[in-house]
Amino acid sequence: MKKNTIDIKEQAIEAIREKLIGRQITYDQAYAIMYSFSHNLLGEIFVAYFAAASFKGGFNDDELYFLTKAMVETGNKLSLKGIVADKHSIGGLPGTRATLIIVPIIAAAGYLIPKTSSRAITTPAGTADCMEVLAPVEFEVPQVERIVHKTGGCIIWNGMLGLAPADDIIIRVEKPLAFESFDKVIISILAKKVAASSQFMILDIPVGPTMKIRHVTDAIAFKDKFTRIATRFGLQVDADINYQREPAGFGIGPVYEVADALAVLEQKETRSHDLEYKSVKLATKLLEMCFKADKRTQDAGSLVRSLLTSGKALEKFREIAVAQGGSGHFSSDTLPKPRYSFEVKSERSGRITGVNNYYITAIAKVLGAPHEKVAGMTLVKRFADKVAKNETLYIMHTNKQELMKEGKETARFMPVFTIE
Repeated sequence: MKKNTIDIKEQAIEAIREKLIGRQITYDQAYAIMYSFSHNLLGEIFVAYFAAASFKGGFNDDELYFLTKAMVETGNKLSLKGIVADKHSIGGLPGTRATLIIVPIIAAAGYLIPKTSSRAITTPAGTADCMEVLAPVEFEVPQVERIVHKTGGCIIWNGMLGLAPADDIIIRVEKPLAFESFDKVIISILAKKVAASSQFMILDIPVGPTMKIRHVTDAIAFKDKFTRIATRFGLQVDADINYQREPAGFGIGPVYEVADALAVLEQKETRSHDLEYKSVKLATKLLEMCFKADKRTQDAGSLVRSLLTSGKALEKFREIAVAQGGSGHFSSDTLPKPRYSFEVKSERSGRITGVNNYYITAIAKVLGAPHEKVAGMTLVKRFADKVAKNETLYIMHTNKQELMKEGKETARFMPVFTIE
């Protein structure tokens, strides 16, 4: 676009104004918006207006394509050779760190999987927050390309890469409000995947009473729209819509979610079988797409199971961590410990009939997650479990005594479990 920055800035402001009153934006306007955001030509107030416009009126398919394309073209791109796979969850479900399991499985199977992630927006930990417990996650494009070509995968923070940089600006403004519109989620995910050269992608869409998406009909509409736009970029997507009442793992917060993932990779008897099931299911679907493109006739599910039980997935995960600057000498039992822990006990006997993921997130954040890596919770009880009076329901963790005090107070007004 051969215009000076003043013209682009003015065009971006006009485009945001028009979108706020319900008009459709063109590709040139979409480019002006994303260029202005990525080059800091507009203040956060205009970013907030844009976020509000996407939440209020949404975008049609052409607008979604234009905005995604513009977001990609105003940033850097990864250049990777081979079959490139990816996995993404729309988020909203704490304590379900399947990515740390899926990435090494796919890489160990012989395919490239450059997993770039934002930090947590609506949950107590993002994938990048978790991986940072074990290894650095901030790299520039040439470094990432070397890591991926060496090991087959990476698990890193997007912020240093400059892939779709406008998205990180928008996320920073959205974060205090803890919301994203579904259309903005589509743009955000797709732009990062297109910029990372991804060809095949598994999209995890959890649905439930305290999820981002509460109804299956909404999930199907989201999947259909996402898939339509992805196809225009040549990205093949398999979306998995799954009903979730509670976290798949036991841990909430960076250290505890890493512990859950490592326990699955280590095949510990005490591992979360729910988390393992989810990870195996998604990895199998993604591998099946790669096999089809590779004209490989091997059974994907059998290979996924073999890579887990043989320890090859764990070995690959350590290799990736070392390539990213970590030591590689870690296990689910040797992670950092919190200074303070407190057991929250049941005030009555009965059976757990509900789990409030909003409250889990709120309490974990009060305790300091995700910025404080050892802050969070460990769930002792699960949905449908029987509980006795004074039996431990979950354990809160933090390094700061004043945050533990706030956590206890918050827990009084936010019951994580419904017991009947």
